[in-house]
This record gives sequence, structure tokens and C-alpha cells, in this order.
Amino acid sequence: MNSIATKIESTGLQNKIIDWCEAGTGDFSEYDVDRHFDLQDADEKQIRFDTLEGLVKIGELQRVGSRRGWYRRVDRSLNVIDWKSAETTEFELYMPFSLHTQARIFPKSIIAISGEKNTGKTAFCLNIVKMNQNKSTLPIFYFSSEMLAPEFKVRLQAFNDVPIQDWNFTPIHRTENFADIVQPDAINIIDFLEIYDKFWMIGKYITDIFNRLNKGVAVICVQKSGSAEHGRGGTFLIEKPRLTINLTRNYDEQADLDGATLHVTNCKFPRPGAENPNGKRIDYHCYGGSYLKPISGWYRQS
Repeated sequence: MNSIATKIESTGLQNKIIDWCEAGTGDFSEYDVDRHFDLQDADEKQIRFDTLEGLVKIGELQRVGSRRGWYRRVDRSLNVIDWKSAETTEFELYMPFSLHTQARIFPKSIIAISGEKNTGKTAFCLNIVKMNQNKSTLPIFYFSSEMLAPEFKVRLQAFNDVPIQDWNFTPIHRTENFADIVQPDAINIIDFLEIYDKFWMIGKYITDIFNRLNKGVAVICVQKSGSAEHGRGGTFLIEKPRLTINLTRNYDEQADLDGATLHVTNCKFPRPGAENPNGKRIDYHCYGGSYLKPISGWYRQS
């Protein structure tokens, strides 16, 4: 906006508003401008209106949707992708049921796990911790919206093959705004991303998390109802992740819970030389909220 003031008729107040718009990011309203500059009388508000609309006319601001009096700064910056010098080294992430032998994960990737209640989402995540804590050079952060210290301890004590003092990760209680604390260069596990309305917003939440990543990855759990093809957020949930899986409950002939099924719904990078995992399933039981035991091999539903 270096020459904006020369493009519209300017006053001292207009120049201040122009500078404020240039320095800001995100959406803002005319009321934000009024509050910032303490605009009280009608003449000042008319200058504010003329300035914002003038910026719209010269293409420096854009109105936001159908909301009256809302604007955003037009961002013409180009984030050029330097693909020629890009590293193609995979992110070494071990996963239950040997998923890592079928799917390739790269740095700055999202893995989405959509699961019904009592299908072992937390067990799946804890097993990721177990399988990577002594192999990864990056730290592991586990953001839990439900478990506090006592439940963490009970869950981890259920792993008979890992002494309690040998667990090596950082558990953190968090229920919202995960993008604010996601660690760019770490294995981030979010168990789970709570959303109860405006389900389409889950796409934005995941994108915000993605934008925070550098060399790290994020494993994100969301709730799923039994009849839904995807977790909460529907197709908005699967736009950004490079690997998405569903966990669905199974029932026996007496309608009693009988384990669950993991279904790979989308794998962007199948491992060369291995069978494409897209659409593959595996049945399993979860014991003690920690152990995952396969009760079938990988298969495709006919």
C-alpha cells in the first residue's frame, strides 16, 4: 500500500486508517476502525467510510462475504514453491497395524483419525507414542481434551511392555485453539478436536494446524457417528490430511459390541512396491483402552 495515499483523496485521519489497514491481517469491521481511532462524530465516521470504500475501489481491500461493513486486506504475496531443491525424505512415523509399511508420510503432514466412541482412538494414538518415542529424533506432544493425569497414568500402566518411567512424551490438556500451541518440529497428537456446531469450520481448524507445521506432523482425532462416511466436518475434514482413516464399531449376532474395523479412506502417498492401502480394512479388538489386537488380516470389502 505504499502509494495508496496518492490514489485516493487523503486527510490526516485517512492516512492513519490506510497505515492501520496496511499493518493488519485477517478480517476486520468498520467498528474495529472506530474503536481503534475512537471515532465518535458523524464526520469522522464518514471519512472512515470513504477511506475504506476508496481502498476497495483501488483493489487494496475486499469486502468479506455478505457481511455489511466487513473487510480484509488483499494479499498479493506469492509463496513460490521451490520444488527443485525440496527434500523428498519421508517422515519416519510408525503406526499400528503396520500402516507405515503401506503409506508414506512426509514432513508437514496431517493424519486424520475419525472414530466412533469406544473404537480405540486414544489407544491408537498412545500406540503411536509407544512406537515412536525411542525412534524419532523429534519430540512428541500429546494434546488431550479429555484425559487428565490419573487417566493418563492408568492407560499407560496398562502397557505391560513399557515400564511407566520409560514413557517419553509431553502430555498437555487442551480443548480448543490447537493451532496456537502445535509444535512446528514435532510429532503432534490431538486427541481429540472437539467441534459441536458449524462443522464446516473443521477444515479451517485443520488448515490452521497445517500452517503451523514445519518439519513435524499432526495426528488429529475427531468423533464420527456410526452411519457417517466421514467424521464430524464431512468432506471438509478430508481436504488437507495426507492419510485419513475411519474407526467403526462392529456388533455380533446378539447386537453386542464385537471389536471395531479400521478403514483407510484416503491415502495420498501409497508406498511404492506395496499394495495400495486405499479402501483396505482390518478388524481388531481394543483391550484395556491401550492394546490393539488385529483379529483379521488386511482386506477389501466386496
